[in-house]
Amino acid sequence: MAHDLVTELLQYSSLACFMPIWQLCANLLIPNCLRSNLSYSPLAALELYVNRSQTDSFIATLIPRSSFQIAYTEEEMSADHNKAYSNYTSPLGAAMLMNRLFTEGLIDDEKQSFIKNTLKECKTGVDRIAAPLLDKEGVVIAHKTGSGYVNENGVLAAHNDVAYICLPNNISYTLAVFVKDFKGNESQASQYVAHISAVVYSLLMQTSVKS
Repeated sequence: MAHDLVTELLQYSSLACFMPIWQLCANLLIPNCLRSNLSYSPLAALELYVNRSQTDSFIATLIPRSSFQIAYTEEEMSADHNKAYSNYTSPLGAAMLMNRLFTEGLIDDEKQSFIKNTLKECKTGVDRIAAPLLDKEGVVIAHKTGSGYVNENGVLAAHNDVAYICLPNNISYTLAVFVKDFKGNESQASQYVAHISAVVYSLLMQTSVKS
């Protein structure tokens, strides 16, 4: 079951949880739909394939239990937005999971390569971590975004992104930036995420030059 559960690691996002949280489909029987889910994140489409408890248990073998929780489905959170706060991933937990996905063999090679390549094609949130890197020659970005609900007070519950980034100087790094309970719109939140990404990139390039 482990390889099937990881297939969904990069599909789901709500609130502090931007990461894949539901099993999409056994043995990638519907790869076109899966690719759509990973690249564009139409969340509810494949929840018929989800076993929440199994997914939760499997992720707990990859990152610390204290760094995440899967309590509700997308349907349940859509009905009650407050429940989204019970589904969460810490930035460190998300970064750890993304890093392991790209640096370790977790599942069948073909399936893992499919997930990694699809994340490199992610079309959502290019104004976040990817924004300051898009014009950098030789930089390869694989990332997954997540967005939360806007409440009646206009507060954006979550606006997240996690990425595995490869630079042309053979440096690779993982970055997760989560914005929570933001009193502004998505465009403004993305600017903060992009700024942090730009600072990290700049520092890494300065360090590599000195070394």
